Formats: sequence, structure tokens, C-alpha cells
Amino acid sequence: MKTTDQDTSIKKYTSRTELIEQLTRWHAKCGVAIRQAECVELFKEICARLKKTNGKKVPMAALVQEYNLNDTELFLLLFLATSQLLRLVTPSTCKATALLQTAQTFASSKEVLETLFDGKSVLFSKKILVLSGGLVDIKKNPLLAPPLQTDRPTRRTFNARRVLAELNKYVIGQEEAKKQLVAGIFEHLAKCAQSPNIPFTKNNIFISGPTGCGKTYLCQSLARILKIPFVHADASQYTQTGYTGMSVGNILQPLQALAKGRKLPLSIVFIDEIDKLREGSERWGVSSGNVQAELLRMIESRLFITEDPLSHKTDEWDLSKVLFAVGGAFEKLQVKHADKSVGFTPAGTVRKEALSADDYIDYGMLPEFMGRFSYFVQLRPLAKEDLRQILLNPYNGPISQYEKLLHTSAAIGQELVEQIVNQAYERRLGARGLHQQVGMLFQEQFLQQTVKVCL
Repeated sequence: MKTTDQDTSIKKYTSRTELIEQLTRWHAKCGVAIRQAECVELFKEICARLKKTNGKKVPMAALVQEYNLNDTELFLLLFLATSQLLRLVTPSTCKATALLQTAQTFASSKEVLETLFDGKSVLFSKKILVLSGGLVDIKKNPLLAPPLQTDRPTRRTFNARRVLAELNKYVIGQEEAKKQLVAGIFEHLAKCAQSPNIPFTKNNIFISGPTGCGKTYLCQSLARILKIPFVHADASQYTQTGYTGMSVGNILQPLQALAKGRKLPLSIVFIDEIDKLREGSERWGVSSGNVQAELLRMIESRLFITEDPLSHKTDEWDLSKVLFAVGGAFEKLQVKHADKSVGFTPAGTVRKEALSADDYIDYGMLPEFMGRFSYFVQLRPLAKEDLRQILLNPYNGPISQYEKLLHTSAAIGQELVEQIVNQAYERRLGARGLHQQVGMLFQEQFLQQTVKVCL
């Protein structure tokens, strides 16, 4: 069969899709006798276009050009490849006798027989086609897109100093706490980088500090800098399994959609208001100590079983890459030591630099629960100077955020800055109080906005 390879009017295939569309039309006409002449012409056009097409865009063209396939070989390849594609079965097979009947339209039966059975064709020597028991299998279909390597792990490199430097841009003060948190998560990353067969103990993080000092914001900022998922949960919402309310297994739901198989991704799960679960108290009619015990099972485990309350179907999840951090205000914690009092007073001042696990146990946390934490991070109350720096922080301060939202430059004088700082400090709401005060300044501008949002 002669092609029009030198004909400048021949259009190249611009994509695999364009080739498949034309091959599908050709394949549909093959079994209709009245269209045999039309099929032959269409087949000639396909051959000519393949030989002119860039193989980088269309793998079939690369195959044709690399092995210099003759017309009979090309017919066999196109017919089988298209049949496989249409059946959506891998591998697709075709009886040699049925193939011969169709082939008579395009080439002599003798040529097809010789190509099929002499074993000399490049199609067979390169294992593109395989003949066995009167069946022709196509093993390497160039019409099919290569499978995505979804199971291949993505490797990233993390640098602790760079992460700490970036964290310093967004979090004012709390220098020791930032170092502890970065050290804690990098210990976790180091364990994740090792073989899963090595039984490392998980290093969970316990954070305490008064309202508005940045417990959630610190963990959230770390996750954003590391570009890993972050889940925030409120411990006071959960109940013991079997009681009305949310089970602790619900905390993992946002990560389950990102799981590969049953392995949850590298992520940070922060469980706030942990001090509301002190032993002896009740929430939803259930002992808070029992909820602590259920949380303990989750944060210490590499494997955790959840149950669907409707279907009662259970799933086992691999939590080895999940770093758990819990946090609470513990504002009324006041433990008497022989020499002095330690903890947080109701006014939010710290009586001692660091609290120990024993202090939290005396407060009402279960000893076995506290034993699951390697890092104890204590945030101090924010001083006026801290609040001032947070307010004026150009990276993510309250004023900067509102300027970005409104695409404007806010001129806030020193007197107004001091007024906002003083009010936030007196109300003991920390950085949260700053956002409330600044929000009131800009509310009139929001009432003049027209916003277009993609839903």
C-alpha cells in the first residue's frame, strides 16, 4: 500500500485523542461491506498521518517510525489496539481467523498469515503482540495513556532552621515554645523518614497557655509552612463511644479523604480545649476521663479502628505519619509546691516558668494520658509589646490582613495603635482581641464592597 507521506497537504495528529477519534470511526466502518472502499481510504489516511506526526505527542506515531512498520503490520497493530481500547479490557484478545476476514479488505490473507505465524515481525520480536493458541494479544498498547504513578511516594526535604526562620516571621514572641515545637515536629519527620519496620515511639506534643496566646496559630502556621494538612478539633465536642455525640474517631475524618489506601498522610492534628476533659467533670452525661482514655488510644497508636455508626463497618487506619498535639488554657491550674505556687492565675500571669506532667495530673488529666507526650510546651501570656508587634506585623498581622482584603493602605496612627493594644490586653483575649478591635475599624469599608466569588 502506497502512502502519501511526501504530500504536504497531509495533516499531522496533534494529540493522542485526535488519533483515537479517527481510529474509532475507521473501526466502526470495518464490518460494513458497503463501506469497504471508504474504510480503505480512511486507513491509508491514518497511515500517512502517523508517519508524519511527532512521536513525542503521539506514542503510536513513535512506534510506527521507530520500527518502520509495513502496511500489514500497521493494520494488525491499529486493529488490535483499537479493539482493546473500545472493549476497555486489558489485555484484549482477538481470534486470528476473525482478524483475517477483516484483513482481506486491506491486505492479502497470505501477507497477514505470514506476519502472524512466521514470528519474524518486529511486532512479535519486541513483544508488542503475542500469539498463543490461535489468539492474538496486544501487550503494549500505544493508544492507552501510561498509568499514573499514584502509589509512588512523594519525597520532600525539610530544613529545621528554615522552618524556624519562617515561623518567626508570623509568630511574635514565644521563642522557647517555637523552638520546642519545631524540634518536636522534626523528630516526628525523622521517624517518618525511617523504615516503617522500625518501632519508634510516637512523640506527641502537649501545649498549655492562656487564651489568645497562639496555641492553635502556632500549630496551624507550622503546618502551612511545611505544606502538610492541618486538622483542628475541639476536645469538648467528643464523647465516649456508644453515647450521643461525636466519637473521637471523627477527628480523623478530614484526613481520610487524603489517605492512600488506609495510610493517613503526613499531617498535624491539634486537639484544643483538652483541659475541659479533666477527670471528675462530665460533659454530655459522660465522664470526661473516659473521653481522655479514648483519645489516648488514638494518639498513641500506629493503627486505629473506626466504626461507621450507620453500617457498623469498621476501618483500620495507619496513623504513623500523623503528629498529634493537644492544647488547653489551664487558667485555674494552681499547684502548691513546697517553695512556691506554680501555674496560671485567673489573671493570666505565670507563677513558674514550666509546668510538669505531675501538675497536669493533679489538675485532673489521666497519668496514662500524660505519659503519651514527649514535649511539654508552655506559652506565656502576651505582653503589651508582643501585642503591638503582632498588630503591626507586615506578614500576617491584623492590619496587614485587612489591607490585603480591601486592597488599600490603612493609615493607623500611633495613638490608635496604643488604644487597640490596651483594650486587647485589658480584656485578656490576646491576639484574638486585636482582630476584634481592628475588625471594628474596617467594618464600614466592607459595607461598601462588591465581591465576586467563584462558588
